[in-house]
Amino acid sequence: MNNPKTWHPQPKVYKSPPFTVEVAGYEKVEGESIPRRNTCAKDGLILVPEEGVTTIYEILRRAAKKFGNAKAMGHRNLIRNHEETKKVKKTIDGKEQEVDKKWTYYELGEYTYVSYNEYEKMALQCGAGLRKMGMEKSDRVHIFAATRFVKQFQIGRNTKY
Repeated sequence: MNNPKTWHPQPKVYKSPPFTVEVAGYEKVEGESIPRRNTCAKDGLILVPEEGVTTIYEILRRAAKKFGNAKAMGHRNLIRNHEETKKVKKTIDGKEQEVDKKWTYYELGEYTYVSYNEYEKMALQCGAGLRKMGMEKSDRVHIFAATRFVKQFQIGRNTKY
């Protein structure tokens, strides 16, 4: 009974229904439902998280102040790639044949987390670096990155703020 391998955690419901409400001003159309919104935004879309927070910089500072050392982002390092070749059935020129197909599996390590405070420091360092390179307020930057977090800044190690 107390074996963690047999536990089946269930999500905890923090709010009671209704979770969404119909948006006012829409007429019923046959075959369609009336648009719905979260009950917190029933009177209109929420454009800012709170009064005075309108930029990404302000959102970042607010999150660090509000959540501090709570986990902001996590990643898992790649331990090893496992490659396997299997035979699969494929239709080629109208004939079913077995062909080799390579499968790749990823073995990942445990999650490592970055707190909101650490994330704020990294973002401020990145911004300071852009400023040092000569970027101005009106300049635009395009950031292209892989779909995973890569820790490029070592907080507290040979780093000057």
